[in-house]
Amino acid sequence: MILKLNAKREKYQEFYGRNIEQMPKLVADNRVPMNASQLMQERLYVRNASEDVKGKWVDSFFDTGDAVIYHPEGNVLIDLDSQYLRKMTPESPRNDGALLLSADKDEAFAIYEQLKKQSNVVEIKKGKLGKTLNWLSKKKVKAHPAFKVLARDQALLDDYADYAFEEAEKRSLYEIDMMGIFPGSANGDTPEIRAWCVGGLGSGSVIKGRESLDDKLGCLVGVAPETLSVLENPDLEKRAYDMCHLQ
Repeated sequence: MILKLNAKREKYQEFYGRNIEQMPKLVADNRVPMNASQLMQERLYVRNASEDVKGKWVDSFFDTGDAVIYHPEGNVLIDLDSQYLRKMTPESPRNDGALLLSADKDEAFAIYEQLKKQSNVVEIKKGKLGKTLNWLSKKKVKAHPAFKVLARDQALLDDYADYAFEEAEKRSLYEIDMMGIFPGSANGDTPEIRAWCVGGLGSGSVIKGRESLDDKLGCLVGVAPETLSVLENPDLEKRAYDMCHLQ
């Protein structure tokens, strides 16, 4: 099923299908892929909207423009608003559904080292990603290193976790724990890159970093950059973070 989040180009448009094919279309339409933080903000924004509108955002999964890069030795880079994801095409070198930083192994490792120096990239050493592959309590979600990096702001993460757990309890979906982090790993001997995918409420609002960029069920949301502005909504209290709502 193709989601119709908004029929007007000025706001956002979903690109449904293989990310490797849909990203070039998204970029050609002068859009940027929605990141995890923006999705959290939008879900908070629509929490008092109609069930139809709320359901489309809260209950659906979305691939994001944030990337996870796996080093064969186990270290991880979280690449926020990844330029490598935006540049991918069906011709991009890849392995088992993941992009390769380069088809040349030595160049791939050199690129990995350069990425570590960028301000939008966070390196997490092997074994320091936090608890993964399992459900988390709300307290652990708020303290989880991967959630904290992807949310980009602690106040936003706190609000988002509160809302997700409250909504799940209201629907009797989960009793105590949910919202786990489910990463992957490098399947070869060179760094590999995948998109972080944020699940819907029915799947525990998990964040996965192991989905195939070749999966025909992928779903990106393209944001028209001129529509990003600081959220002004009297229904929400002012927070420490600036919520960029997609107007």
